Amino acid sequence: MPVIHPPKEYSFENYGIKGKSFDTKNMNGSIKFNVIETEKGHTVRIIEKECTSHYFIIEGTGNFEIDGKVEKCQKGDLVIVPKGAAFTYAGKLKMLLVSQPWWYPEQEEILAD
Repeated sequence: MPVIHPPKEYSFENYGIKGKSFDTKNMNGSIKFNVIETEKGHTVRIIEKECTSHYFIIEGTGNFEIDGKVEKCQKGDLVIVPKGAAFTYAGKLKMLLVSQPWWYPEQEEILAD
C-alpha cells in the first residue's frame, strides 16, 4: 500500500478556500481526497449534485450550514454533507475532505444569495 504525500503547492484556491488534492484518480476513481484550509470560510453556498462530502476537522472551529440548519464544528468532528444539499461553512478551519464519488467541477452548482 503506497504512501501518498500531499503536493507542495496548493492545487486550487477559490471562494475563500484553498486546498491540496491527493493524486489518487488512477488508484481509486470513486473517492477523492483533499485538504482544505480557510481563514474565514466558504464565501458561497453550493450544491454538490453527485457527491456526498465528508469533512473531517483537523484544526480549528467554525460552523456548517446544511439546508438551512447551522451546526458548530471543531477539531475532531466529522461533518457529512449529503449529495443534493445546499451548504456553506464559516470559521478558521483545516479539514480533510473526502468526496464520494469522485468530485468534478461540472456537477457543482453555485447558488446565488
